[in-house]
Amino acid sequence: MSLQRMQSGGRKMRRMDKDELKAKIAELSRRANELKADIKALSELKLKSPQELKDAAEYSARGFRAVLFGEKAFRTDIVAFVISTIVAFLLPVSWCERALLIYSVFMGLVAEIANTAIETVVDRISLEHNELSGKAKDIASSLVVAAFVGAGMCWCAILIGLAIRMFQ
Repeated sequence: MSLQRMQSGGRKMRRMDKDELKAKIAELSRRANELKADIKALSELKLKSPQELKDAAEYSARGFRAVLFGEKAFRTDIVAFVISTIVAFLLPVSWCERALLIYSVFMGLVAEIANTAIETVVDRISLEHNELSGKAKDIASSLVVAAFVGAGMCWCAILIGLAIRMFQ
């Protein structure tokens, strides 16, 4: 057996010319540099400490309490969310459809939180009537309407599909 064949573990190897060998070395070098860059980026990745995670959870809970106890519309939306979630579990739909029904109403809650945050910031800047402040509040309000219209569309589509399946 030739030395070249023994070094290749018994497999037959074809000889590469110098240009092919240089190209392979350049490709391997490029890949090695990409891996080094990825490893460096991962090593520089800053993860939150347990204390930072605890602080973030406390800030979020404080914000949730503020919107829950300070916004009548949000409390109404919570009731709608609870009722719609119960109804979604009572309907004979797939798990995917059920998740979409629940998630669509949940996004209305998220929109209401964003609306409240925007209104709070605008009010903090000034309580005087200002055209841009009014515009910002109107846009934030339309976010809530759009989220609930989307939820209504999801509910209608799934309920119509359910009705069609039941009456076939």
